[in-house]
Amino acid sequence: MSLSHWLRGKSGTLPDETSDVVILGGGYIGLSVAWWLTEYRPDLKIIVLEKSKCGDGASGRNAGFLTAGSSAFYKSLSEKWGQEKALAILSYAKESLQSVHDHILSQTTDVVFEQSRSVTLLKDSSSFKAQEFGFEWKDRSSLPDRLKERFAGGFERSPEYEVNPLSLLNSLKKALNERKVKIIENVSGYKINAESVSTDTHEIKTKKVILALNGYFPQFHTVFQNLITPRRAQMMAVQIPDGFEASGLYYDPAERVYWRKAEDNILIIGGKRLLDEAGEVGDFDKVSPLIQEGLEDYIKNQLQLKYKVINRWSGTMGFTEHELPYLTQVKANLPVVMAGGFSGHGMGFGFKAAQEVAELSLGKVSHSFFDSFRPLNISL
Repeated sequence: MSLSHWLRGKSGTLPDETSDVVILGGGYIGLSVAWWLTEYRPDLKIIVLEKSKCGDGASGRNAGFLTAGSSAFYKSLSEKWGQEKALAILSYAKESLQSVHDHILSQTTDVVFEQSRSVTLLKDSSSFKAQEFGFEWKDRSSLPDRLKERFAGGFERSPEYEVNPLSLLNSLKKALNERKVKIIENVSGYKINAESVSTDTHEIKTKKVILALNGYFPQFHTVFQNLITPRRAQMMAVQIPDGFEASGLYYDPAERVYWRKAEDNILIIGGKRLLDEAGEVGDFDKVSPLIQEGLEDYIKNQLQLKYKVINRWSGTMGFTEHELPYLTQVKANLPVVMAGGFSGHGMGFGFKAAQEVAELSLGKVSHSFFDSFRPLNISL
């Protein structure tokens, strides 16, 4: 989001600056990349540009699932890439979760989180050998009472985390401020020059650029339009009566729904994109009545809960054709590394992905883990 002269107020333009690295995108990935850069090179002068406020994008609009993903996700990966590669992706996600726990969650009281489990709900036994992926089958007796008649059981995985995503971002911002990283909000970087990044208010001379735009890559340059597709996810928060006990993160792949009980008597639910799949393509904030009605229908008929809607919202994610992210170097006027197209798995892959992006930018590695799935060779 850009600001007009009238909305920007008296500040007008900003003074030109000099940095070693400019990161475009102040979401979970962009802030985590900055964190890792300061781990490796605390001497670097780093500037993060965010077009609105950190957390205004998908990073602050998700359900707070800090998870490696559902058993259904790994079944799909196994069918597409084979079991060995699917297991490698799971290992990557598990390492990412462990890393963010060790470096961020456990090091501060600022992040609101809880160690948890994820459960992929199924109405009949699955042919997928999820146990080989570390998922444990739990029959219906282990499910919350309201689910026992509707599901045969579910594949459970732990440890995973329920998190207030905005508190995670704010914790990263706080750490970066202490490390002298400059975070500039309400400023868009729109062009990479030979020695600088042009913003809507000034020039920043820099040596390297990180693009951490996820679903907003096509806005930045047309070369990304056929690589990353912005798609919305619909979310809802409802107040529910006392007595509904359901600890954990729940996936219902048959209904394309995910949900969790957050604060006392608050249920967070999202999904149902297939009710209006074509209508959900785009990067502008839009609440879809059709999908929101589908989420309400799930609460009424599947969970059989009385509820009161307290908030509806959507968030834009970036999807790739192969549903895995691009973490790769891009040919441009300056050294550029991109991280985008997380396809709904940015929270799970994000912290490890950010580490790889930092290592690519510093020349510590030449290729990322995900380059082996679909290598990319593009120029800006």
